[in-house]
Amino acid sequence: MNKSDVVVLSDVLAETGSNTHGRYSKAILHQVAEAETSLFSMGPGQQLDMHLHTRTWDLFFVVSGLGEIRYRGKTGADTIPMPVRAFCAIPPGYEHEVRNLSATEPFSFLMIHTPWRGYDHIRTRE
Repeated sequence: MNKSDVVVLSDVLAETGSNTHGRYSKAILHQVAEAETSLFSMGPGQQLDMHLHTRTWDLFFVVSGLGEIRYRGKTGADTIPMPVRAFCAIPPGYEHEVRNLSATEPFSFLMIHTPWRGYDHIRTRE
């Protein structure tokens, strides 16, 4: 691997993103066919509505704030608290939503979609 293949970010929280889904910011940090790594930032009280991916895992790692992930799938349903440094892996086919539990602080997490090739985002009902 030569130096031009190496991606370095000294502060992921300094990255700014676009409002691709309307209520939060998504900054793409790295993207190849195998995975997309992004920084998601949600304002106080915001949420990413219930959805699923048919072929892609969602891997969450919290870098600031306090949130939760609600999910439903073949093994049941649950709500997972997501404080700073928490990790969660949601398999393909599981409905899930993400919420910022704070009324005053942002909630930011690294999201890895893997594989990226074939990614889909299917909104589902509550």
